[in-house]
Amino acid sequence: MDLEQMKRTFAVAWILGAAAVGLMTNISSLPASVIFAVLGFGPPLVMLLLWNDPPLTVSASIQEARR
Repeated sequence: MDLEQMKRTFAVAWILGAAAVGLMTNISSLPASVIFAVLGFGPPLVMLLLWNDPPLTVSASIQEARR
């Protein structure tokens, strides 16, 4: 499993978990709904945008060039 697939899987699980918690707590007010939306979509969005693959090391780039 590559990094992009792991990130997407974790993001979907996080959002589904936040939605389940939101449904179980029976949120009825608008401010609480906004807070749950931010907590549900914020961390996965930040993770998808800011967590990148590490750059190739010198030895890895040499090995790739030799192939």
